[in-house]
Amino acid sequence: MTYSSRGRSVFEVILAVCFVGFLVGFITVLCIGNYFRAKRAQERQRQRRIAKLSGAAGNSNGGRSSRDAQGYSSSLGGDNEQGYEAPDPNMRNGGVTA
Repeated sequence: MTYSSRGRSVFEVILAVCFVGFLVGFITVLCIGNYFRAKRAQERQRQRRIAKLSGAAGNSNGGRSSRDAQGYSSSLGGDNEQGYEAPDPNMRNGGVTA
């Protein structure tokens, strides 16, 4: 059985082939783009892991956290080097000492 025996014209066959070709090409482009995006993310993660391991071995960042070493501020405003310290859960009277 051919397409013409099912009542389809040559134009419809060409249109269907073009549509299927477009879909296959579009999905292929998406897959290739996703592959390269994942490859870049994997390389960035590998660089972070190497930097973290070398920083932990040498402690070259002066005791600061890795986020501080990357340029993140420990507080939203000012030059507070202390950062946030959570209250001690063992203290009684809501944290007020007598």
